[in-house]
Amino acid sequence: MPDDREEAFRLAVESAVGAPATSAAAAWRYFVGASPDDPRYDRTLSLLARDAEALDLSWAASLWYLEVARARRDPELVPEALRGLRDIIEGGPHDEDTLVQGFLATTELSGLPPDLQGFVDFRRGLHNARQRLDDWADARFADLPEASAWRRRAEHVRAVRKVAARDLTAATDDLDALAKRDDLPPDLAIDVHRARARLAMEAGEYDAALSHYERLRQLAPGDPELLLEMAWAQYHRGDTRRTLGLLLALDAPVYQDLIAPERFLLEALALRRLCQFGPARRAAVRLRARHGDALDDLYAGVPLARSAALRGAARRRDAVAGLSRFVDRLAREKAHVDDLGDRIGPELSPHLRALYDRGLTEGRRRLEAALAHELDQVADELLAAEEGVRLILHELSVALLRGRRRPEGPAELAPPAVGAGGDALFFRFTGEFWTDELDDLLVVAEDRCID
Repeated sequence: MPDDREEAFRLAVESAVGAPATSAAAAWRYFVGASPDDPRYDRTLSLLARDAEALDLSWAASLWYLEVARARRDPELVPEALRGLRDIIEGGPHDEDTLVQGFLATTELSGLPPDLQGFVDFRRGLHNARQRLDDWADARFADLPEASAWRRRAEHVRAVRKVAARDLTAATDDLDALAKRDDLPPDLAIDVHRARARLAMEAGEYDAALSHYERLRQLAPGDPELLLEMAWAQYHRGDTRRTLGLLLALDAPVYQDLIAPERFLLEALALRRLCQFGPARRAAVRLRARHGDALDDLYAGVPLARSAALRGAARRRDAVAGLSRFVDRLAREKAHVDDLGDRIGPELSPHLRALYDRGLTEGRRRLEAALAHELDQVADELLAAEEGVRLILHELSVALLRGRRRPEGPAELAPPAVGAGGDALFFRFTGEFWTDELDDLLVVAEDRCID
């Protein structure tokens, strides 16, 4: 590594392609002696950011891109920095508080290339909408080009606002218009069809809900919550055997992280509808078999934050899963900095270690704050589910005395015909799961009710 800073800068530029560790070490050698007035200051930061990305240090890269974009000392480098931030934000776990809430959503940025301007304007509009500053949000969204994917995202935000205002008819019309488009980004298409399906469920239009869920099966085949929502739709339309098949799929190892106590209640309710009293009782008590440790901690008065079982459940919930993944990514990148050692230079290496130490401390603080709220939610759901278990066990006991009468509800759909002959093949289920068939399982349970 040359001692001369000019030589170091030249080496950083020459090594940027093919040798990012050398480039980063040389760029840092130049940077430590520079001031913001140096005409190469932001160019060196951009070099460091690109090198960090190439070394799989996305968080460090995001901070360097952020400094270039926020300071706007060199207008030519701002679009490149914003593209770097956009790619990191859209590419996986990232520092939402710092990059989005702390900069993109609150900073006036104009005169950008169209692709970047739409990205920035949508983020600001979304931030305004979440603060219920609807006029400001609409003004931001109005600037989005009609053909832009960001315009479609803005239309989805407007539909969600109408749902929140209980203007369900208008929200349904907006979502239907979006669902018919064939140019939606995959993640937006998932959100649109899920929202439309849930509105149909609320309106009691279960066949319509299932049509949207069928579309979602193609867009998000690995989503266990989708199977649970489909199971409720099938239950309400009277297809108990399809309900049980979807719930059976949730027992697959690939879905073991799903925390949804209600699935055991739904299984018990479905079996009760077929007057399968013994299996219904066993299904209900599976709640404690699955979440017994967490329930024991609750009844023992263990503080929620100190319960390993509850914390593990809360960290897998959608509300904190993104932040949890970001903290895990910080830990992995810090370990990678240690692995790189002096390859990135004896000056840059300790700086990055200290940087990631501070980042992890702050990330874990945010995670604890988010977990505090989610722990309350998990605890309430578990206690409510256990209360539901007690009620259904009581109802099953009473039902045994009354005879095998079907509970009130929709007419039960006829079971599928299963027999020898024809083109259909039938296999006895022995506990194995095939991931491409999880949402097509069907439990051909005997209907023991006497109507």
